[in-house]
Amino acid sequence: MVVRFALLVSALVLPATLPAQVHQEGAGATQELDCDGGPATVRGAGNTMRIIGRCSALVIEGAGNRVEIDLAPRGSVRIAGASNTVLYRTPDGSKARVSVAGAGNRVSFRR
Repeated sequence: MVVRFALLVSALVLPATLPAQVHQEGAGATQELDCDGGPATVRGAGNTMRIIGRCSALVIEGAGNRVEIDLAPRGSVRIAGASNTVLYRTPDGSKARVSVAGAGNRVSFRR
């Protein structure tokens, strides 16, 4: 009886679906990923990423990464590093919240 109660409570407390999280670590990768509404993180150098799925946030830590991403409305971009390039889109044309630390980083909105 206690086990059934614990399972029932767990089912009620946990959300039905959790957003996906995308993590890319390494150097020189070329990939297309789907964040499915969750956050995306790219760590490393020289990666070329295309990330779809209306991501809630993008975090880049590293150098020389190039990321094209579909952000959710009011999404955010945070970069720590050098010479990273981010091209982002939002479904409603809203601008992302952007935080950049480092030299030579570029964040651009694409329609």
